Amino acid sequence: MQQNPPLHVDLGAIETLLGSLQFTFVVDASGDAHIQVSASSASGGTKGDVLLMLDAQGYERLRSIVRAADGVIDRLIREGKVRRMVLPY
Repeated sequence: MQQNPPLHVDLGAIETLLGSLQFTFVVDASGDAHIQVSASSASGGTKGDVLLMLDAQGYERLRSIVRAADGVIDRLIREGKVRRMVLPY
């Protein structure tokens, strides 16, 4: 009996001057799934690379953090404390 290889769906990447985050949705043959987040530095070396796997609880926590960041950013912009979001390089 041949098992299907895991399904990998590219969700996109965030790239900056310092490195990148690559997001992939992975589903194994049994239907179990997770989100894989790969972080790498812009230097191109693999020494600093990190792989993180998020289950449903981890993904919900990530969503919560992003929602909280949205709220903080919006509030600080309204208060005039943030002019724009830029990298310090």
